[in-house]
Amino acid sequence: RDAAAQYLWRVAQRSPTRVSNRCGNRCAGTPRRIQRRGRHSHHCCSTPKTRAPMAAAPRRDVHVTQWVARPALGSRHEEMGLLGVAKVVLRILLVLGATASALVAACLIKCLVFPIDKVIGRAWLDRYVVAAWADAVIGGPILPRGPALKLSGELPAPERRAGILIANHQLDTDWFYLWDVCRVVGAHGALKIVMLDDMRTVPLVGWIARLVGFIFVSRRKRHARPQNDVEEIQRGVSEIAEGQAPSLILLFPEGTTVNEEAKRKSDQYASSKERPRHELLLAPRTAGFVAACRGYVSRGVPLEDIIVYDATMAYAGYRGEVPAWDLGFERNDDVELPNAAKLFKGAHGDHVRVHVNAYRASEIFEGDIRKDGDQKATTWLDERWVEKNSRLKAYATTGDFDPADVGETVLLKQPAMLLPFALLTAGWLGSLSFAAFVAFLAFLVLLPVLLVTMCGAFACCLVVVPCIGLGLCALGPLAAAKRMYDHDRRGASPLLRRAPGKIF
Repeated sequence: RDAAAQYLWRVAQRSPTRVSNRCGNRCAGTPRRIQRRGRHSHHCCSTPKTRAPMAAAPRRDVHVTQWVARPALGSRHEEMGLLGVAKVVLRILLVLGATASALVAACLIKCLVFPIDKVIGRAWLDRYVVAAWADAVIGGPILPRGPALKLSGELPAPERRAGILIANHQLDTDWFYLWDVCRVVGAHGALKIVMLDDMRTVPLVGWIARLVGFIFVSRRKRHARPQNDVEEIQRGVSEIAEGQAPSLILLFPEGTTVNEEAKRKSDQYASSKERPRHELLLAPRTAGFVAACRGYVSRGVPLEDIIVYDATMAYAGYRGEVPAWDLGFERNDDVELPNAAKLFKGAHGDHVRVHVNAYRASEIFEGDIRKDGDQKATTWLDERWVEKNSRLKAYATTGDFDPADVGETVLLKQPAMLLPFALLTAGWLGSLSFAAFVAFLAFLVLLPVLLVTMCGAFACCLVVVPCIGLGLCALGPLAAAKRMYDHDRRGASPLLRRAPGKIF
């Protein structure tokens, strides 16, 4: 009881909490006093209680809920035991099994359905491969009982044929959580992600990403494929739009996650282009966004039907830190923020805050993308990024976006989809184990034959190799004698060197 009281006191010093008491009231704010014996007093009641206070669970019957960010499990300051390692290995096996299953399904659809009808093939890829893969990976081992999603604004509509989802880029896990947001509205099958070309060659994941239509950009890296990223995005979106199925393109206009080195280059770029600089964000690049819109227009989709969803993301525990470049996806201060390595350790944070605004592309480009399309997009993106920076500053200070800015907020958790894909992975592992067992039995059956063959080869080597050596040793003196004979003939008289068969 004393330990619980001390823990609650430390939590209360960091951020406001909600404490339950016997009178049934909830007190927002810090308790006035928590003694070592467990006695405490509240703002709402003066009668001391003899029980140690317990932190109440967040209320789920209201739209706006206060949350206390918990430290992320499996952080770099925490050692993993044997059980933790086993869980990580199990999650990796489940991800590989689900990905292998989706890859087989994608290959079958590409080989059997696409030659007959590309429209049906694209619809089947989205429904039976992309959506199932997202449920298996995002709703399975990655986020089985994931963080709560605090959502506000206008979420993507799953029936829209043409949609573009843009967001600020903080961590390498951003696309995981945005994919989980799309699962809320059933648009996760239509999502196509613009990612780095490094992912193209990753076994299983890169293969299936290429098959389902994900778009890869090189960002002019030396080891990447020589390509024009703008043309690649336009070509990829055009191929997706050709299927006439609902689609949602996810891209990050900042191009990379926020760090000190990228922030310095971004500020220099913004100053050279006379664009606004942001305290917590990088300046957005315009070319990829315009290329995605042009890819839809090239397939006959009018600008009026292209919906642009602008998402602002923040994670529980975010305090506005811009990390050093050498930290990677770790943090010195915002240690509660997740990353890909922490997700496999089960550390997904407490909640993710996402606000989405929807716009029509015709409003952004004023009805014509061909005339000054880049300049119109630049102006619009700069305005949106100023708004994002203000929201993130409010979140870093208060722990949430300004309600007057984002409006009504809903809080929910996605259901886990672990069991069916765990069974599927078990089937894959069972099949591989059976194949390995059969191969081992065949090896045991053929082992005598292999032993006899190896003994015969060894005996032949014992006989043949010495004979070859002796022959080579004998050829040495013969070669020397022939050389001496040739030398003597060259130094003899002309009579001895005349041609054979001639007497005079």
